[in-house]
Amino acid sequence: MSEITLKSFLGQKKTFLSTSTSFSFTDLLDRINGYEPLLLDPEDKIIIEKLVNEIKSTSSFPIWWSEQESTYISKISNKEKLINYIIFRYKFRNYPSQGIVTKFPLYVLLEPVSACNLRCPFCFQVDPDFTRKPYAGIMDMTLFKRVIDECEENGTGAITLASRGEPTLHPHFSKMLEYLTDKFFEVKINTNGTRLTDEICHSIFKNKVDDVILSIDTEDKELFESLRKNAVFEDVLQNVMNLYNIRKKFYPDSNTAIRISGVYSSPTQDNKKFAEFWGQYADEITITALEERWDTYNNKTHPDFLKPCQMIWERFYVWWDGVCNPCDVDYKSKLSPGTLSKDNSIKDIWHSKTHNLLRLNHKSAMRSGCLPCDRCGVS
Repeated sequence: MSEITLKSFLGQKKTFLSTSTSFSFTDLLDRINGYEPLLLDPEDKIIIEKLVNEIKSTSSFPIWWSEQESTYISKISNKEKLINYIIFRYKFRNYPSQGIVTKFPLYVLLEPVSACNLRCPFCFQVDPDFTRKPYAGIMDMTLFKRVIDECEENGTGAITLASRGEPTLHPHFSKMLEYLTDKFFEVKINTNGTRLTDEICHSIFKNKVDDVILSIDTEDKELFESLRKNAVFEDVLQNVMNLYNIRKKFYPDSNTAIRISGVYSSPTQDNKKFAEFWGQYADEITITALEERWDTYNNKTHPDFLKPCQMIWERFYVWWDGVCNPCDVDYKSKLSPGTLSKDNSIKDIWHSKTHNLLRLNHKSAMRSGCLPCDRCGVS
């Protein structure tokens, strides 16, 4: 691991405990140098040329570049993969803010399970209507493989296993990780950490998952158990320690990053103590301000919402039953542009009239006419 640094921020920002690299813009130019641009399609060729020209003229990384890109690229040896990764990250960072629709979703989030074993007060799992049919269910492996195959074939760059439920509840979760291996640039798992068995921990590292995000908010047992209802602090701590120690003992060269990600919802939370305590077992610590996600449809409307939400260009959700959605704030799928079927693919739904109309409404400052975009507590 590289040197750990601690940065503290207040308000709407985050608290980080993160790793840093010494990768520089000159290193990037050296890595790109000599690549044959004729191998790229015109759109991608322009992106690489623009990137090179910007770096040369400013003697720095472009504005959109972050530590995440540098860290990932420092691990890539294959030049073609490096170029494709840069193109993916450029589109992911820039296209949503410009309202550009990609040929296929760059980032897809799959929901292995819609249910959760916890009832956190700031989550939509506390909505009693959501925790039963038609919302409750487990993704069939045939559907899972179909989604992954289509994403791989069409150039998706990042996959996350999680959304409305706890993914490790799926009986074949390790098989899902195995099927994902070496197919995408980034594979991420979001979990509450309560079901991290030895099998799942080993599967995470064996199958080269890039990021394990653990939803933990505090180092204080009483506060933790009031925020993560039904979880036992000591059990989660043991699971996180086990995850960390399995990586250390059995996979010392693993590039899998362990991140603790919390919600700041109580004035008694101490960000510094939180970071220092959990930083013993993680590579990165984040804390974000509480968002209105647990009763979306009854939020107060905001007629002054004019700015388009970038998520409808940035990502694509597939629920356990094949229902597709532009975001998970809309956890009851009021905005769903379609459901996967024999005659309906992800690409079809991504470019459907329904999805394009939603984008048009947002671009035209008419999101106040879209439920629940007109009362969204996230953006």
